[in-house]
Parts: sequence; C-alpha cells; structure tokens
Amino acid sequence: MSENTHDAVRAIAAATGRQRENMIEDFFAARQGLFNQIGFSLCRNFGVAASQHGEDFASIVAREAWVMLSEQLADEDELDQVNIWEAMLKMRSKQMVRNFLDREMSPASEMSSTWRRVRLLNQTRDEMRYELGREPGDEEIVEAHNAKMRANRANPVKQGVIATVDDLHVWRASADVDDHDRAGTIDADFVLHPVEGPKFIKLLVERTSEYNDRLGEAAELWLSGLYRTDGPPLIRTPEEIADVLGVSRSTARSYIRKIKEYAVVVASEAFGITADDV
Repeated sequence: MSENTHDAVRAIAAATGRQRENMIEDFFAARQGLFNQIGFSLCRNFGVAASQHGEDFASIVAREAWVMLSEQLADEDELDQVNIWEAMLKMRSKQMVRNFLDREMSPASEMSSTWRRVRLLNQTRDEMRYELGREPGDEEIVEAHNAKMRANRANPVKQGVIATVDDLHVWRASADVDDHDRAGTIDADFVLHPVEGPKFIKLLVERTSEYNDRLGEAAELWLSGLYRTDGPPLIRTPEEIADVLGVSRSTARSYIRKIKEYAVVVASEAFGITADDV
C-alpha cells in the first residue's frame, strides 16, 4: 500500500458516481493487508489463537473500516480525523473485537462492575505514583480511590465503584471455570462493558423516544446492530439513517448528535459512568 490514506480518502470524497465506487473498491483492495495485520495483532492483544480467530478479526476490521469511511464521506467534519485513520481503525476495531469475544465467551454480567473498579484503581495507582514519586501500597490506593468515588459520585455503593484490596488482584478470568485452558487476560480498559451494551442501547432508545419518536427510531437504527448475534457488529451511517427515515443527511447527523447527548445522561444515570471514566 503506497498511497497516503489522508489523500486517498479526500480524493474519494471529491469524486462522484461510478468513479467514487471504483476508488472505494481500490481503497479497500489496497488495504486488505492492513486489515489482516490489525486482525492478527488483535489476536495477540486478546490472547487468542490467530489460527482460530485471525480471519474473523480481519473481517471485523474491514467492516469497521467501511463504517469509518462511510462516516467520513457523509460528514465533512469527520474528514478531520483522516490524519490518524489507521490508529482510529485499530482503536475502533479493538472495541468491536472485544464485543465479539464477550458475546462468544459469555462472561457473567456482574463481572462488569469489577472490571470497571479495576480500571479506576489502575488510574488511581498511576496518579499516586506520579504525585508521590514512588509505588503506592494497596491500602493507599484503595483508600484514595474510595475517597474520590464518595466525593464525586451520588451513590457510589449502588454504582458498584467502592473497591477493596481484593479488586487489585483481579487479573484473569475464565468464561468457563471447568475450561481454564481458554482463560485469557482480560482487557480492563473499557468504560461500558460489552455485557452491559444491549441494556444501555435499550435504555437509550427508550429515553430518546420519550423526547421524540423520530429520534428514538434514529437511535435504534444507528445502534441496534452493535450487539447483533447474526454477524459482525454494525453501526449504521448517517446516510443509511437518512435513507430509511426519509430525511436529509444533515438532519440524520443532527439526530446522532442529540442521541450522543442522551447517551451521556443514560450512562451516568443507569451505569454510574461520568466524564471522569472516559
């Protein structure tokens, strides 16, 4: 792949009709090696065999690349992100792969709050290490973390963010306690655990529908495919939403912006996720 992604995407955006279609085909053909490379690197990241999931992950990466390109072609503001296209692709694909594995391995939903505490504790550890100039002790980390949660959260106990020293020693999990060979390192670097995802989307659709039926329809169209079980995760583009709802592209994009606002509210109220968690 010799062409610059920044130039290639902007050239596609400037083209129309059959020329654009041909350029998109060439764009993806030239990057199949990149999709495979990212897919196999994600196998290493998640500790799974490339022989088992390499092709699956590469397909997920390719699908996410299509979603990204569609978003960028539909919204000029998205073109500003082209400069970091490959990095964004891996980051977004990592979340899609995580969703795929979590569905396949079916972790217990109650573990999601545990992994969120682990992530927050690790953040606190890093902050204290910088402030103290030394490695903080477990008790110090937990005490500082819990003090922060009690100060910043309305109901930290209900939200499941109050930690104990035991949480600092949660590193590995197995989907099946009788099948430890399948156990792998869990990536705790998430905000909303994929197990919570379907509930989050259901609540988001309900909340946006209360505001406006049309907005609720847009929310369902946009995100309902994210946790589907009949194929790779799917997020519809503004163009697709506009076509289904019979509205302009700009209206569809305004719907998405409004849905994002409600997503912040739902994440906070239902899952105790605030800006500090992002």
